[in-house]
Amino acid sequence: MKMNFESSYPTAVFCIIATEFCERFSFCGLRTILSIYLRNELLFSENCSTVIYHVFIMVCYIVPLAGAVCADSILGRYSTILYFSVVYLIGNILMCMGAVPLLDISSITLSAVGLFLISVGTGGIKPCVAAFGGDQFRLPDQKDLLQHFFSLFYFTINLGGFVGMILTPILRKWVSCFGDDTCYALGFGFPAALMVLSLLLFILGKPWYRLKTPKENIMLQFFNCTMYALAKRCKSGNKNPTKHWLHAARDKYSAKLIRDMKIVFAVLFLYVPLPIFWSLFDQQGSRWTFQASHMDGNVLGIQIVPDQMQVVNPAMVLILIPIFDKVVNPWFAKLHVMENALHRMAIGGLFASAAFLSAGVLELVLETTYPKQPEEKHASINIINTLPCGVKVDNPFNGVQRIESSGVHKFENILCDNFTKYTLLVEASETCGTIYLGRHRHNLEVAALEMQTDTVLIGINVENKVQSFITDPVDYQKSLSGKPRIRVAYIKSSILLHDITVSLRNQAGLKDVYFVHSSNSSFLADSAYMELPQGVYDCVVASKEIPILHAESFGLDLGGVYSLVIRERNMKIEFFKLYIMSAPNTINILWLLPQYFLISVAEILFGVSGLEFSFTQAPKSMKTVTIAGWYLSVAVGNFLVILITQANLFKSQAQEFFLFAVVMVADMMIFIEMASHYRFVQLEADSSVNFGNQEQLPLISNAP
Repeated sequence: MKMNFESSYPTAVFCIIATEFCERFSFCGLRTILSIYLRNELLFSENCSTVIYHVFIMVCYIVPLAGAVCADSILGRYSTILYFSVVYLIGNILMCMGAVPLLDISSITLSAVGLFLISVGTGGIKPCVAAFGGDQFRLPDQKDLLQHFFSLFYFTINLGGFVGMILTPILRKWVSCFGDDTCYALGFGFPAALMVLSLLLFILGKPWYRLKTPKENIMLQFFNCTMYALAKRCKSGNKNPTKHWLHAARDKYSAKLIRDMKIVFAVLFLYVPLPIFWSLFDQQGSRWTFQASHMDGNVLGIQIVPDQMQVVNPAMVLILIPIFDKVVNPWFAKLHVMENALHRMAIGGLFASAAFLSAGVLELVLETTYPKQPEEKHASINIINTLPCGVKVDNPFNGVQRIESSGVHKFENILCDNFTKYTLLVEASETCGTIYLGRHRHNLEVAALEMQTDTVLIGINVENKVQSFITDPVDYQKSLSGKPRIRVAYIKSSILLHDITVSLRNQAGLKDVYFVHSSNSSFLADSAYMELPQGVYDCVVASKEIPILHAESFGLDLGGVYSLVIRERNMKIEFFKLYIMSAPNTINILWLLPQYFLISVAEILFGVSGLEFSFTQAPKSMKTVTIAGWYLSVAVGNFLVILITQANLFKSQAQEFFLFAVVMVADMMIFIEMASHYRFVQLEADSSVNFGNQEQLPLISNAP
C-alpha cells in the first residue's frame, strides 16, 4: 500500500540521527575519562586537572554562539555541521596520538591542541543538528512527525552518551597496550573512529537533505539593536526614566523587535544566578570523579572504575523523569506547590546544594583514610622493630618510647627547619628471643628533612649486634590510579647467599621480581614503590643456594601503600611482615549514590524546568537568543569553578564542597527574590519545536 507523504519520515532524518548517536558517544566517552587521563597520565595535579577540564567544558558552551551565527547568517546549517565536524575529528585524532607513548611528540601539546579542537568542533555543531533535522520536515503537514522526531532525537542523544560513558572507561581500563595495563589510546581512539563514521554518515545523507539558504541572524539583530539603544541612550541622557532604555532604538528598529527584546531581557535577567548551579553540576566530571578514585570500587566482585560513576547521573535522570512527570509533579500540583518552572528551578538549586553537602560529609570520612604528610617546618620518623624482642628508644620527642617486636612507631610532626639531625638511643635486652646480642645498645642518627617521612628498620648485623638501617625517603601518598603500592626492604646479614630474589605473583599470573645484590657485609636493600593490581599475591624469597628461603601469601587492596620488610640471618628468613603505611580505600564507591541522586533530582527540577521556562517565555523569533544565554550561563559556571580552584582557598576538599553548598543556597535566595517580581507572559509556542514537553528535552543536559 502506498504511504501518504504526511505519514512518511524523510529519509535524511535517519542519517542525522545516526550521526548524532556517534557524535554523542564520542564526546561523552572522551569527557568521562578526561579528568583521570589528565591526572594519571599527563601527571597534572588534581587542581590543575580540574581547571583544564572546566576550561574545556567552558569553551564547549561558548562556541555555540559562533556556530549559530555561522549557520544562520553565513554558511548554512549543513556546511556549518560539516566543517565543524572535520575540526572535531582532527581533535579526536590528536587526542589519540597524544595517548600513544611511542610517538616522539609531546603528549601534553597534542592533548592540549586536541582538546581545543574538540571543544570548538562540538560547540560549533551543537546549535545546528537539531534545527537541521527539523528543516527536513514540511510544515504544517508533518507537524506530528516533527514532534516525534525531536523525541527520537533526544532519546538518541541520551543513548549515545549513556553507552559512551559506560564503554569508554571499560576500554581504557581493561585493555592493555604499549606495556601499560591501561589503554588511553584506545579510550580516545574508539571515539575518534566513531567520529569518522559520524562524518561519513552525515555526508552520505546529502542527496536527501533539504538545505535552506542562510538569512539574517536574529542574534546579530539582537546585538546590534542593543548596542544602538545603549549608545543612543548614553548620548541623549536619561531624559525620561519611565521609558524602557530600548525605546531609544525605535527610530531604526521595528516596534515588534523592541517588544520581543524587552521580554527576552526579562528572561535573561533571571539567568544571572544560574552559573552557580552549573558550577556545581559540572563538577561530576572533575572533583566527584577524583573523589571516586579514593574509594573502593569493588561491588559484588565487579570492579567499578572511578570515571564510570559519571554514568549514574544520566541513568538516574532516565528513571526519575517519568516518575516526576506521572507522580511527583501532579501530586505537588494538587498541593499548589512548585506550580511553575521558576519554583521548580529554585527547589532544584537547593537539591544541588544538598548534593554538595553530602559530598562534603563523604569527603570528611574519606580524609580519615588519607595519609598524613608532615606540615611545613616539620618532619616524621617511622621506626620498625624487626628484632624478636621489644626495644626502648630514648628520643628527644617524647622521652622513652617502647616498640614491641614487629611493632612500628611513628614520631609525627617533629620540628625540622629544612634539615635537622636527631640522635636516638636504641636499646634491646642482651638476650633477645633466642639470640644473644654482642651489642644491645645503638646510637641512631637521623637526618630529618622538612615535610618528609624517614623510615628506620631496627635489625641485627653479621656480628649479632643491634643495627639500624635507614631506608630511602619516600612519600606514602596513594597512587593516582588507585592501585596498591608496595616496596620491598630486605635486611641481609649472610655473606653466603647470592642472587637473592623476592618475587610476587598474583592469581592472574602477573609476576614482579625484585633482585637483592650480593655483598660481603650487612646492608639494607630497598626498592622503589611499585604499583600492582589489587589481589592476593604469593611471595617467594629465593637464592642461588636455596631455591625457596621463604614463601607466604598476602593481599593488596586498592589505595593501600605497603612496605614488605624482610630480615635474613644465617641463611634463614627470620623476619617477614607486610606493613600498611597508608590505609587502603575502605569506603565503598556506592556511598557516592546519595549525592548523585540529589544532583539528578536537581537537574530535573532546575535544568529541564529552566529550558521549559526559556522556550515558553521567549518570543518565537528570540528562542535562539534565550538558548544562547542558557549556554553562556553554563560557560560562566565552569569559569567560576576555575576561579575557586585557582584561588586554592582550602587545604581540605571537604571545605570547598561546603563552600559551594552555602553559595548555592545564597544564590537560590537571590533567585527566589528575583523570580517573585517576574510577570509570566502568554506566548504562542513555536510550532517547529515543542520544547514545552519535558520528555522531549535532552536528559543529559550538560552534554554539549
